[in-house]
Amino acid sequence: MDVVAELVWNAIDAEATTVDVTVVRDAVGGPLKVVVTDNGHGMSSEDILDLFQIHGDSWKKAKRFSPEINRPLHGQLGRGRFLTYGIAEEVEWRSTVVREGGFVTTVIHGSRTRPDEFLVSEPQSADGPRGTAVTLSLRQIPRTVHLVDSDLQPPLTAQLAGFLLALPDVTVTFRGHDLDPKAHILDQVDLPVPAPAAATHGKAAPILRFVEWDEDMAARKLFLCDKHGAVVTEFKPTLPRPVPVHWSAYLLWEGFRDQELMTPADLVFPDVRHGDLLEAAQQALIDHLGELLDERKGTILAEWKAQGVYPYVGAASTPAEEVEREVFDIVAVLASQAIGKDRRQKELSLRLLQEAARVEPTKTGQILTKVLTLSDDEQEMVVELLERTTFGSIVRSANTVANRVDFVAGLRRLLYSDEARKKFREVDQLHPMLVREPWIFGDEWSLSLSESGLSRVVRDAVTRSGAEFAPSPVALPSGKRGRVDMVFYRHLPESERNRHLVVELKRPMKATMKEFSQLNNYATAITGSPEVSGTPNEWDFWLIYHQR
Repeated sequence: MDVVAELVWNAIDAEATTVDVTVVRDAVGGPLKVVVTDNGHGMSSEDILDLFQIHGDSWKKAKRFSPEINRPLHGQLGRGRFLTYGIAEEVEWRSTVVREGGFVTTVIHGSRTRPDEFLVSEPQSADGPRGTAVTLSLRQIPRTVHLVDSDLQPPLTAQLAGFLLALPDVTVTFRGHDLDPKAHILDQVDLPVPAPAAATHGKAAPILRFVEWDEDMAARKLFLCDKHGAVVTEFKPTLPRPVPVHWSAYLLWEGFRDQELMTPADLVFPDVRHGDLLEAAQQALIDHLGELLDERKGTILAEWKAQGVYPYVGAASTPAEEVEREVFDIVAVLASQAIGKDRRQKELSLRLLQEAARVEPTKTGQILTKVLTLSDDEQEMVVELLERTTFGSIVRSANTVANRVDFVAGLRRLLYSDEARKKFREVDQLHPMLVREPWIFGDEWSLSLSESGLSRVVRDAVTRSGAEFAPSPVALPSGKRGRVDMVFYRHLPESERNRHLVVELKRPMKATMKEFSQLNNYATAITGSPEVSGTPNEWDFWLIYHQR
């Protein structure tokens, strides 16, 4: 979906007013090609060299608006053509421009096997009209299968909504259907975002545009947009509880188009530099969703009571029942979108939630809410997992994954934060963190040694393989003694050999041949040691540093 959206945005940047996305299928209905056609100004042969530069560069960097109709531009990183190789083996751009006396067409061909090379044809006379057609010859991978799914249109509509709402003269068609966000909007409201002054970097305060949809658009996300509504990147907010509302949120701020404030790293990890701004936007979103939940609660409960599916009758007879009803009402309203429309389905689901509220109101209700909000495919996955393992194992595995994700997120913030990385040291900060988390290098590794001399590294490897170790010092080629940061170990039972991973850490820096030579000298000293020669040991050496 991201690839399709990027190609549509490129067409809109080329001042197109109509963009058509077609999926060509094979005999059994699978996707073969994607063709994106537009009526934009096209690409002339003189401009192609500038347009097809290296990844991370684009003619749009120096411009903010299109040349003829002054339309706000979306792209600035020149990454759209490279994104296509994620789903395509071959890509062809066939572009027609207006010339004196007629039209001229130029064809550009790119291949996934040579992503930095493009074959450009000689310009040829054409009948017109002007515009560009991009044809993707798809790879046969799971990602491309979704291009023919019927549920791809709603999230694509939501992703492009910011721009389509801002440009009413643009029509985008996907597989024969217009992408019209207005047709799905139940409500739209602009909310203030009380962000700290430092978070706005001297620019105008951002606005949070909240859109409520009439159906599930699979886009409960925070889209980061420029002030015109063009989406720059997206961010998944963390919400304390689900809400029975189909929504998307668009954070409009001119800083998201600033080249200094939105580097390639910021596009991938916007929360690192703009954490305070996103936190303020997230809180505004949470507050608004909370207000909506309070409004909908009375309406939903009244509807159930009128239909006769509400499981309680009359007033609560005891304080315990009153608490039980309160818990039930909250959980049931949160799960209302998954309870179903059929009267019998509603009655069954609400009875189940009632029993859950009675047995364990603080935990079971929350679990059932999560289960009820799973899609059909996700419920099938849970059933399959339960047939293969226990629920406890699933929970423990999920907890392990969640903890690891939290660790990676924290580490990422430390490494990329401008303030933190200036003070971050590999010896007394990064090193102790990674020693306790060896899985970061792969689950197969276990820590063997930390901050150890070369002689000890060799002795540990030799004795582990069952051989005797003759105590002779192991030195670098210069004759000096060396000390490695970390050594990891695993046994290869199929070959009865031991594998070692030697890791050398460096603080945020620009690596030079000095650092590579240091690691190479460690490798020479260890593998060239007579004690190691002939033993069943294999070695890998990694230099890990963060590029500033």
